[in-house]
Amino acid sequence: MTDAGLRPHASRRRKSLILGALLLNGAAIVVTALLFVLLLSLVAPPTGVNAPAARMVLWARLAVWPALLLFLMVGGVMAMRGCHAALNPIDDPESRGQRIAQRVLANSVEQSAIFVPALAALVVTLPQPLLGAATVATGLFVLGRLLFWTGYVVHPFARAPGMAMTLTVNLIVLGWAVLLQLGGMQPG
Repeated sequence: MTDAGLRPHASRRRKSLILGALLLNGAAIVVTALLFVLLLSLVAPPTGVNAPAARMVLWARLAVWPALLLFLMVGGVMAMRGCHAALNPIDDPESRGQRIAQRVLANSVEQSAIFVPALAALVVTLPQPLLGAATVATGLFVLGRLLFWTGYVVHPFARAPGMAMTLTVNLIVLGWAVLLQLGGMQPG
């Protein structure tokens, strides 16, 4: 069989994979949004956080979880580098595991750079009865990053649900914070 005979099959397979990834991402977005709404109804808002300083303490308590996850990812990069004796990142060839660990870390830093300040903006402006949303968002963000990391290790396409979950949480938190800022809403 010639290369030309293989191309249509490869093209159909690629289209099928892309369609599957799009469906999986769409499903992950819907599931994340539904989980957010469900958990929001189950998580009680924290009490005693009406003062601005108390809200910043709440934000700090929540922001530590994405920071801890990033710290673990840095450890993952270091462990992969040590396991594969590629101690010089410039001259030593990198293994697949090292490239995955580095990409997971880089993407998680990028996503955290959106989430953490948006979470701060949300926490300082969200009305008291809805402050449980900050806890829900943080939990789903961390879960999304863990799914992304795990999925990437399995196969690059398997990272899609975690990425979709993270994207959805970031859109909810950032969008809600922007709407509150545009509306001039005061906490309380």
